[in-house]
Amino acid sequence: MDTEKLIKKNNKKTKTTYSMQFRFLMTVIFAMLAITIFIGGLSLYEVDNYIQGQSEEFVRVTGANEAAQINGSLGNMEKSVKVMESYLMDFFTSEEDIVDPEVQKKVIKSAEEMFADVIKHTSTGGAIAYYFRFDPAISDSKTGLFYSKVSGGSEFIRFEPTDILLYDKDDTEHVGWFWQPYEAGEPIWMKPYHNQNNDILMISYVVPMYYGEKFIGVVGMDFDYKFLAEQVHSIKVYENGFAHLEIDGEVIYNDEHEYDEKEILNSKKYLHVSEKLVNGMNLLLFASYDDIRHIRYEIGFKILFVVMILSALFMIIAVFVVKRIVAPLKKLTEASVKLSNGDYDVEIEDSDTYEIKLLSIAFENMAKRLREREERLHLSANRDSLTGLRNTTAYTACVAEFDKEIKSKGADFGVLVLDINYLKETNDKYGHDAGNKLIVAAAQIISGIFKRSPVFRVGGDEFVVILQNRDLEDYEELCEKLDTECENESIVTEGGEVSIGLARGFARYKPEEDTQFLDVFNCADNAMYRHKRKMKSVQE
Repeated sequence: MDTEKLIKKNNKKTKTTYSMQFRFLMTVIFAMLAITIFIGGLSLYEVDNYIQGQSEEFVRVTGANEAAQINGSLGNMEKSVKVMESYLMDFFTSEEDIVDPEVQKKVIKSAEEMFADVIKHTSTGGAIAYYFRFDPAISDSKTGLFYSKVSGGSEFIRFEPTDILLYDKDDTEHVGWFWQPYEAGEPIWMKPYHNQNNDILMISYVVPMYYGEKFIGVVGMDFDYKFLAEQVHSIKVYENGFAHLEIDGEVIYNDEHEYDEKEILNSKKYLHVSEKLVNGMNLLLFASYDDIRHIRYEIGFKILFVVMILSALFMIIAVFVVKRIVAPLKKLTEASVKLSNGDYDVEIEDSDTYEIKLLSIAFENMAKRLREREERLHLSANRDSLTGLRNTTAYTACVAEFDKEIKSKGADFGVLVLDINYLKETNDKYGHDAGNKLIVAAAQIISGIFKRSPVFRVGGDEFVVILQNRDLEDYEELCEKLDTECENESIVTEGGEVSIGLARGFARYKPEEDTQFLDVFNCADNAMYRHKRKMKSVQE
């Protein structure tokens, strides 16, 4: 009996010892599982919110970029019309000149050649007509200049100017281009209308001309609305997103999507942004939440997969090395929390335990992928894909900062505007690949000279450099280096060698005159156009 009692006692003791060990291991395993599930869920939640925020930012940046491109096209038209207006006003030195028929004939004859040159160098591809008309009160009702493309045509043809007095002032389709800017008394963008003079749907930018208080006439340019619509049609926002144009609440282009605007704006199916265009229109971009959720689900499944691996590995590790796992697991937990909070710069200590090493690699790879994705989104939003320079989004942000400095009276800077000469001719003669090479070469020269200053590509052939400190003081010396570099450099194409010519204009901020950054830019931009005309006159 004593032996049996001893055996039973040993069995009970063994059973009791095993049960405690089992319960301890199960407690550790369940604790690890709970931690993993919590951290995994937290990671899913935080990463989901992060992707949601980044997607919304992407849509906003896309809207700003697309609006900037469209505004660039419209801005080029405005510049061209203002150049034509400036050229015309140089002919009038007195009020007698305005009503003198001989002076009027001279103006029309000179304007014809100059306008053709301006339209040739207008980078906006949608320009379809340009014109200059005297006020019927000081001349014949048909005195002026009118060149236009016909529907389906590609060349500008001179037409007999429309007799303004034959039509009612409210007849937009025939004479709205004259009476609307006349009544406004300032440059205007006209709403889209069907022009009966050349049978094309268009928008127009028209500038009324005044000598003192005396109204002389109008000068303007028409823009094919189809070209603007094609730009909107090309906008892609993920897979199912789309864009449309509206003005005064009326949809005028909706990318062939049929929908009730109020219903879609009030629904939760789309994320939308609105950007104001310089011609008074609004560009609306719609991104489907289904697309955004697809991105979130894709990353969420990857995180879930990693969490599942972590759970399995934790159970295996707990069985064999309960004590050794505590310290490394704590490190992994801290890394998980950082990752779930959007901090991807995680460093995990190396371990001689194989499972922990796998966990470390998994976390680092996941953090690396998320960090690379964030960097790609940031880079695409702020860098020009062709030249690598800062783009219009970065330029807009920089302008806003300088406007703040101007308001605080602490600004001291200069603006250098540069424009590539004969880019369109290079594209036409040697192809767009050669034109791109010319843009890249010019960008490298500019950024190489102004190493300490931010350089932006703000248009197809236009760059802006903001000068401060030493570069601002050494501006003239740097520009001499720039001119020398351009003279010595060229690009080689299959059709021959193309020289690099840069027209430039500079303006320095004047506290007593300039109220915003745009004032300084406009001065520099005007100086650039004067330099461009001077360079072309020398070459001719």
